[in-house]
Amino acid sequence: MSEEHNRMSKILVADIGGTNGRFGLVDACEHDTGYNAVQQLSLPSAEHDSLADMIRAYCDQTGINMPKFACLAIAGPIQDGHVKVTNLNWEFSIGRLRDELNMQALDVLNDFSALAYAAPHLQAQDKTTLYNVKGNPHAPIGVMGPGTGFGAAMLAPVRSGWKILPTEGGHCSFAPTTGKEIAILQHMRREFDHVSIEHLLSGIGLVRIYKALAAIDGKESEDLKPAEVSNRALSHQDPQCEEALETFCNILGSVAGDKALSWGALGGIYLGGGIVPKIANYLPQTDFVKRYVHKGIMRGYVEDIPVHMVTNDKAALIGAAAWLVDNTQALQY
Repeated sequence: MSEEHNRMSKILVADIGGTNGRFGLVDACEHDTGYNAVQQLSLPSAEHDSLADMIRAYCDQTGINMPKFACLAIAGPIQDGHVKVTNLNWEFSIGRLRDELNMQALDVLNDFSALAYAAPHLQAQDKTTLYNVKGNPHAPIGVMGPGTGFGAAMLAPVRSGWKILPTEGGHCSFAPTTGKEIAILQHMRREFDHVSIEHLLSGIGLVRIYKALAAIDGKESEDLKPAEVSNRALSHQDPQCEEALETFCNILGSVAGDKALSWGALGGIYLGGGIVPKIANYLPQTDFVKRYVHKGIMRGYVEDIPVHMVTNDKAALIGAAAWLVDNTQALQY
């Protein structure tokens, strides 16, 4: 391979959130090995005035020249080439950022869109199967999961490979399944006119479930952070926290089954986001799978759809690299 060809194969990838930006460098020729990112570095987002400054800081700290190709996963909406980063006071034009950094190709994806595009490229070590059946490799894939909010995206097979279908599925109405969940909904409606999936299946949502259950049972609740609720639950320190986390996981099972049906995701459901890897060992102990397949006359349909947990917290980098390789002519070999 020529020196010029080798230079063109290097892709800067990043997963930019409100707290940190994770960066890495990927060789576009290594698509058969899962786009492993090297020279990975995490930088605090708030310490930089702009995304351009953050990218320059990554290059400076790793001692590399500014790559000519980049794909960035961003936690925020993208419309008509304009990006607004959620939880950061950053707005930018993709085209102007590309020109400012003197890049040949730069693309930006929503973080869950990048995670969705990663799904077909994940290696065995990047995921754990929660519900093991043989999916249809030529059918749509659904990706969802709780974190700061609740992300959701689809991946649809097309003639040339895969097409990302971004969604706002986390803002669909919460549909309770049990009497206790109906009581949770009624409790939360005192605060919210519309109670969405994200109101429960998110970091702050776990706290809301904890407080709602305490109020329903006439018990006192503490002012806990999401990590405190989950840590107390996982260490069996607090029965109220345990009930909250179990309820959280069971609701996640119902939502995953709903999305599998709505999307026709016969290729599989992938659970991602910041919370799932932290509860990956606990989730199989709950009624997640029971609730996932509990779909009445369509139970048999959902029973044919596998569920995987994405345990690689750098999966969005894989998706970003794969997207750019598949959609940039200069990187297709």
